[in-house]
Amino acid sequence: MFVDHAKIQVKAGDGGKGCESYYFARGMRHERRDGGDGGNGGNILLRADENVHTLLDLRYRQHFKADNGKHGSSNLKAGADAADRIILVPPGTIVRDVENGFLLRDLNAVQEQVIVAQGGKGGVGNAKGKLATEGQRGQERTISLELKLIADVGLIGYPNAGKSSFLNLVSHAQSKVAHFPFTTLSPVLGVMQSPRSEKRCVVADIPGLIKDAHKGKGLGIEFLRHIERTKMLLFILDMAGVDGRDPLDDYENLIRELELYDRLLLKRPQCIVANKMDLPEAKGNFARFQDRYGIKPYRVSCFSRTGIAPVVTALFKQVFSKKKPAEDKNI
Repeated sequence: MFVDHAKIQVKAGDGGKGCESYYFARGMRHERRDGGDGGNGGNILLRADENVHTLLDLRYRQHFKADNGKHGSSNLKAGADAADRIILVPPGTIVRDVENGFLLRDLNAVQEQVIVAQGGKGGVGNAKGKLATEGQRGQERTISLELKLIADVGLIGYPNAGKSSFLNLVSHAQSKVAHFPFTTLSPVLGVMQSPRSEKRCVVADIPGLIKDAHKGKGLGIEFLRHIERTKMLLFILDMAGVDGRDPLDDYENLIRELELYDRLLLKRPQCIVANKMDLPEAKGNFARFQDRYGIKPYRVSCFSRTGIAPVVTALFKQVFSKKKPAEDKNI
């Protein structure tokens, strides 16, 4: 199950108490203060881990608490600091404070981490010439998490256009395929291996977009935001119009939805794939598409597995080019 939103409550550990202790032995004129400091409470950190792909675990486990620092003791013994509590999240997780809405960190790199709750500082023992003090309380707050997938290529198209079939052909993903719309209900990631080198790139199968997706129709906004961090866009069109739609209108509507959501997306490198070219209706539509848009899409058939290799070569060439994609809009 793919989950890209979660809200958790975190409580860092409290600092340990400073010790109020006095030492007196025969021959001493005055007793000596020998109370040690308390240990610091544990912090709570979020860390981006490449082996985590969803926020599912945090949907059902919402409370996290770090251990308290140990109390100081006599003979100048300081209490031990508590260990930090680390919560693993997928790369691409945006972390915000629920109370004020402040952005705490955008964890868009593997192993990047942020402290979301600071552990309390340990109390001071009386060995330092003062009365012993209590440890500070650890920070407590509610955190919201939003996942925006990080992928090299984002697959865009109408439902039943063949995105899932294409992803399955170019990677080891197991995206569900069927002859009815909205088979894919959540984004699916696949890793594509270059046939000529050791390079790999990540491809995201975004659930099919429909008209007014930018307004949230069909959960459009929930899906569109996963396109924001892709390096390039791969449009897959049902050139045969199997579902009764005109592929020319499909392309125009997809461009319009992306522009209305974030016009910077259209500055990304694009690749257009004409799928289902094994069907007779596709040939006439393909010619009409070229005449209207002046673009020659890649001709493929996911059913017969033809025409895939040139597309893969073009994707790797673009993904690993030195030209950077347009900047994302504000997160």
